[in-house]
Amino acid sequence: MVTNLYGNPHSENFPAKLSGDVVDQVREKTLHFLGADPEHFDLVFVANATAAIKLVADSFRDLSEKTNDRRFWYGYHKDAHTSIVGVRELTYGQSYCFRGDQEVERWLRSPETSFVNRYHPGGLGLFAYPGQSNMSGRRLPLSWPGLLRQSEYLQNTYTLLDAAALAMTYPMENVFQDPDNAPDFTCLSLYKIFGFPDIGALVVRKESGHILTLRKYFGGGTVSMVATLGESWHKSKGLQTPTYNIHDGLEDGTLPFHSILALGEAIDVHRKLYGSMSRISDHTSYLTTRLIRGLASLRHSNGRSLCRIYNENSNYDDSTKQGSAVAFNVMRANGQYVSYSDVERSANAAGIYIRSGGVCNPGGIYSALGYEPWMTDRALSAGHHCGSHGISIIHKRPTGCVTTDISSYPTSFKLAHVGCILTYRDCAGSSGRVSGLCRLNRTWTPS
Repeated sequence: MVTNLYGNPHSENFPAKLSGDVVDQVREKTLHFLGADPEHFDLVFVANATAAIKLVADSFRDLSEKTNDRRFWYGYHKDAHTSIVGVRELTYGQSYCFRGDQEVERWLRSPETSFVNRYHPGGLGLFAYPGQSNMSGRRLPLSWPGLLRQSEYLQNTYTLLDAAALAMTYPMENVFQDPDNAPDFTCLSLYKIFGFPDIGALVVRKESGHILTLRKYFGGGTVSMVATLGESWHKSKGLQTPTYNIHDGLEDGTLPFHSILALGEAIDVHRKLYGSMSRISDHTSYLTTRLIRGLASLRHSNGRSLCRIYNENSNYDDSTKQGSAVAFNVMRANGQYVSYSDVERSANAAGIYIRSGGVCNPGGIYSALGYEPWMTDRALSAGHHCGSHGISIIHKRPTGCVTTDISSYPTSFKLAHVGCILTYRDCAGSSGRVSGLCRLNRTWTPS
């Protein structure tokens, strides 16, 4: 950036041509970093993972309006991020939330006899789920896209994998190594892998890319021709294969080419610092296991647990089943909950940065906390709202939790620092907020 001038790549002047060449090079470099063969996959640069999800959702809505039913079916897993859940609003009520992995498995293996058919009678469909819960770190099966594609009944149903949390510490070549079993669409937040730059990506399986090229909206740079005077038609670049690529018809307006340039450097630096993603996966899996076991071992003097950990998976040391996130609440000696906002404040004071609240995972958090549907209505009526500034406890039941995420760089020392902030041992009675540090647990070490 110091030695070259870069410009809008939608032109042929030198700065524009230079930008276009760099974008193409970084696009291919990113695909190789993810283990996705450019022969079978394309990559669309977007603002973030949510923008990638919305691009897919809008495309399905636009395509469905060309059908007799004028709508598409949408299924999503209960552990999905809020941005995945939001797609259901485009289906005119034709959506279904799967309650767990077993329900998904039964549907995929016997879709013809599944009760889900009441919600999905056939036709165009989209099934979305997270590769890893952003709340608990539990990793979901990567075999589902392949199982769905093998089903004759579900030939018009496509898969969307939310890999924003998964890709941080997982070798994505395991997702893309077999194009026949890979998701049709995979969304990513690249900043969660590299820290900088703040951009996202949508990896598209080329055999499924036609779904996206039929969207209605078009922005600058995505069309080869537009008629405006006397006629109203346009021709998307994405439909003119092999002259153009899928991404040519989807990247609206000027790309953030400076950020994309930085992404190329970030990939190189990441490799120099950490090596392969498999190495990062092993490292974070080891640390996560130690953290979970350490938190589970904390006790009050009366023997009661200090932390309640939320995870359906007991195989913490299996990196295919557990990622780097840990979700928990802190308990008092009398069995009542400590406000998660109090825990976050204490963590901030100790220089540890965690997240608290509903963590943008409504299905995951409410199923972990044992909420019935009427309880969410009660919480709303009581004035609770999403975020760390909501009401932490209503009728002695928490409305959220604390989450901590281990990235590629923490050490065992940093894990011990996390344990040090849990200073609520035998602290506070059955009522009243915990204010400040009661006892600094400096001797805590993860198991």
